[in-house]
Amino acid sequence: MTLRIFSIQHDRQGLSEVERISARLDGVAGQLHAYDGVTGTVVLSTCNRVEILLDTEGEVPNACLRSALNESFDTPPAWDLFLGEAALGHVFRVASGLDSMVVGEREIAGQLRRALSEAQDEGRTSLPLKIAVDEALKTSRRVARETKLEGAGRSVVSAGLQLVDHPDWPSAKALIIGTGSYAGAVVAALRTRGVTDIAVHSASGRGADFAASHTTRYVESVAEGLAGADLVVTCRGLGNHVVTPADVLRPATYLDLSLKRDVDPEIARIPGIRVVDLATIQEAVGGEIAEDTHRAKTIVNEGIAEALTKLRARVVDPAVVGLRESVMGLVDDEVARLPQRPLTHDDAALALRRLATRLLHIPSTRAKLAAEQGRTDEYLHAMAELYGIGDDEINPNQLEEQTCPVTNLKVCDLETLPSVQEAM
Repeated sequence: MTLRIFSIQHDRQGLSEVERISARLDGVAGQLHAYDGVTGTVVLSTCNRVEILLDTEGEVPNACLRSALNESFDTPPAWDLFLGEAALGHVFRVASGLDSMVVGEREIAGQLRRALSEAQDEGRTSLPLKIAVDEALKTSRRVARETKLEGAGRSVVSAGLQLVDHPDWPSAKALIIGTGSYAGAVVAALRTRGVTDIAVHSASGRGADFAASHTTRYVESVAEGLAGADLVVTCRGLGNHVVTPADVLRPATYLDLSLKRDVDPEIARIPGIRVVDLATIQEAVGGEIAEDTHRAKTIVNEGIAEALTKLRARVVDPAVVGLRESVMGLVDDEVARLPQRPLTHDDAALALRRLATRLLHIPSTRAKLAAEQGRTDEYLHAMAELYGIGDDEINPNQLEEQTCPVTNLKVCDLETLPSVQEAM
């Protein structure tokens, strides 16, 4: 398997690009999963990132996957691509909140869990992809237990509103400018604090539908909304100021949740105006958590190492299954050749020798071929790995205590199994 992640992130491509990509993701997961060589697909879409997780097998060109992904967009996104171990590390950092706007925020873990569950319900997961995500979520929980990041690393919206600290939340009159992923989170967070007077404006044309679906008021213009608001939350991030000093009509607090500021910084110079932006949020929560962040990174690295071990073990599963089927086929064949009468010691010995001869036929033939081709050392190393034959031969007494990974039996357990005669 090869894990690949196509990523759009708040700090790389900007919130406006995240919003644009999020709006066009319908059908992308199914389209990619149908692509030849793609065995697993999980799509994570949040207010500050889009992650397309793919499990692929064989030689699947990255350019082809990128082209298939871009079919859903008029303007191709500037995807960041993570491959193999780098992709696995990215999943772990995202799940643990280390790549979030506010380090350590926990909402992302729940969003990733739901993304995996949705992929499972739609039959789009593979075992390696599930292992990768499950291990990342397990590490995320460990980060939450062993550090204080869960408390300090609130979501961007919650952290911003915490800094706003309105003196009387139920009496607040809020205006939300923008209808992206942040807007829904803002509505929910305001209602949690008891705010009932919430208006929404959007120049995208989606404002009325958003207001109806979230049971808020829709206002036609920014000016109309500002006229009655004492708290203004902006989350557009289109690169131009939606609120300028000329728009300010009354004292208010502005919470600007956009990387590319929606609120002109000059507004903060006006008496009675307060501006809280992402830089303010990060400064408020970042300085106190440096030690916990370092500890979290260590935990994440340990989790990645454990996940790699599990994933590498899965690589040999088909070979182990094939070996078992092959050997059990030989056993069944020899059992079928046993005489239909009470078996003697000589019958059992003959059957075992015949089985051993058949089991050794291919290794013996390959040994001769390896010697003829000058690959003796390579072959002897393989024999040592498979059978313990060589300088580090296994002690027979150790063999008695070791468990077969296929049958989970010890050698001594065979004595308690029904005999061939009893089985017949």
